Amino acid sequence: MTHQRLFMGAAGTLLSAGLMAAPAQPSIGWMPSSLDSGTNTTIAWDIWWGENGSSWTLSDNGSPICQSSLTRNDPAAQNGSCTVDLAAGSHQLVVELCNDSGCTASSPTPVSVAGTGDGGGDGGDGGSGTLPSAPMLGSLSDQTLSDGAVSFTVGWNMWWGENGSEWRLLENGVEIHSANLAANSPSAQSDTVGVTVTEAGSYSYQVSLCSSAGCTDSAATAITVSAGGSGGGDDSGDWDPADLDMTGWPHPLKQNNQAYDTGASGKQVGAYFVEWGIYGRDYQPSDIPAENITHLYYGFIPICGPNQSLADANPGGYSALQSQCAGKQDYEVVVHDKFAALEKSYPNDSWDQPVRGTFAQMYRLKQAHPNVTILPSVGGWTLSDPLYDIGTDPAAREVFVESMIAFIRKYDFFDGIDIDWEFPGGGGANPNLGSSEDGQGFVTLMQALRVALDELEAETGREYQLTAAMSGGVEKLQAVGDGWADAAQVMDHINLMTYDYYGAWNGVLGHQTGLYPAQNAAMQGFSAHEAVQYMLGQNVSPQKLSLGVAMYGRGWKDVTGGQPGDPFAGSGGGPIEGSWEAGIQDYKEIESDVMGGPSGSGVNGYEVFWDDIAQGSYAWNFADGKLLTFDTQRSVEAKGHYVLQNNLGGLFAWEIDADNGHILNSMNSGLGHSLQ
Repeated sequence: MTHQRLFMGAAGTLLSAGLMAAPAQPSIGWMPSSLDSGTNTTIAWDIWWGENGSSWTLSDNGSPICQSSLTRNDPAAQNGSCTVDLAAGSHQLVVELCNDSGCTASSPTPVSVAGTGDGGGDGGDGGSGTLPSAPMLGSLSDQTLSDGAVSFTVGWNMWWGENGSEWRLLENGVEIHSANLAANSPSAQSDTVGVTVTEAGSYSYQVSLCSSAGCTDSAATAITVSAGGSGGGDDSGDWDPADLDMTGWPHPLKQNNQAYDTGASGKQVGAYFVEWGIYGRDYQPSDIPAENITHLYYGFIPICGPNQSLADANPGGYSALQSQCAGKQDYEVVVHDKFAALEKSYPNDSWDQPVRGTFAQMYRLKQAHPNVTILPSVGGWTLSDPLYDIGTDPAAREVFVESMIAFIRKYDFFDGIDIDWEFPGGGGANPNLGSSEDGQGFVTLMQALRVALDELEAETGREYQLTAAMSGGVEKLQAVGDGWADAAQVMDHINLMTYDYYGAWNGVLGHQTGLYPAQNAAMQGFSAHEAVQYMLGQNVSPQKLSLGVAMYGRGWKDVTGGQPGDPFAGSGGGPIEGSWEAGIQDYKEIESDVMGGPSGSGVNGYEVFWDDIAQGSYAWNFADGKLLTFDTQRSVEAKGHYVLQNNLGGLFAWEIDADNGHILNSMNSGLGHSLQ
């Protein structure tokens, strides 16, 4: 069926976003375990499939000896090699593959290089004249003092190679522990020791593995010991976000954003901010034009439990989630990228601040713009799998609801909950999920969340909103069917994802974010007007319905059968090269490279057209067979006028980092908001 993947909705670009996706683990190719000195040796590595790196480094006993940049071609294989002359002694070779989201190290490869007079001794007491192989420190995390002290364990391993007869632990360069070892070269060695710290500050730990020939040091690991709070974002504790340094907040509007009176119409002006956007997109919370929105949706909050869609689409993101879910129940919510959300340092953060990262920036944004409603968006295209159980299993639902309330109580810059279940009834990222019970499951989930939010309101004295991002296609909306009236009663906004109607997952051409059906639309039920009319027919109050705006375009290449003035008579041959994902291009790039300006008629072989029936824009390069459909200032204004004419709830957009200000400006002007 042509519509199996038509409604990616708010999470569509998650598939290629590299969500918290450090590279896949490289693997060093086979090498002999021993070499003669003076031999040039080629050390090669590969990843066969997965997140690519943009650079790599080969280290020998913790010191870089070779490095190079790489061209990414995710998720295809990458490899590299380096020819070196290793000195006599024991070596631990490690390749580290890096991109903007982090680095991933290979398993260490031990190699012993024999030198003149080495004698080939058994190394039983480390006295062969060869230095011990390099030890590796175990994982260490930031700590928090409790009653003036904190204790933790420092461990190390040497997986293979020349043994040592003693090991030493250094703290900030000073030896604080030593112990003898039984040597059995070349087998592994390891040990642990408990460490107690009584003062807050920064600490560096390093292990030395020693023999009569000398000592070999591990790489150093630094941690922060905090005076109170969570020690790096594990728990906000009694921390008061009012103590945050607010220097520079509120930030001035950037790019082409102009200040609007967003409260004039009483309508929603919402936008999604994505956590992974702080990496390759380099879109930070301080870039958000907060004074021009009423709602900010933070994407995405994951749920522990079955997440096969994420595992298939983003192994790195799945690994990060598994780490966060350690010790948690299935169906509890957690942060996904702990570094991004809670640990990344921004200007004016302090070392002992228990919540840093984008969450601390959200606290600042909320203080600077208290009228902005910030909602955690739970689910999304690749993170919706657990919602199928939560909707239909009372036990799973109870765990989820309790966890969700605890989450927004803990991170109390959030003003409620947004559910992005893609999709009740099926048709999401996992083709094996979905049943006829999902519609009522969605209604029951909304009702349970509303009851829990009401109880939280009684506790805190605040008001909390409940919203959901729903497909903009009639077929998907029909899965809830008669339950819509009951669900709408407990919800503040039903955000219809009126985009992704058509795209390059197949060759069917059409307006990906059309307001009305085109004259010769290939499929019925794939326009904003049709979705709204269906929902009104289910006795949903129009004020509960908001329309989605696309801050990106979808496009095809190798279109065949199109006419110079009508590409939709043809069929597409594949996705255009996108900004971050094939087939998808950011609006700001479309404006400059395709349109030639916000009101441009086309550049680089494209001609910009307006479909007066669909109320949609598109660009067509007849000579090259390339077609893009997208929202422009004109189409967004048309959506705003439609909201006012039909007394709908407002507009929201996916996703804010793809805009240059012109689309958000048009959302406001289309809703009748005046410039300030």
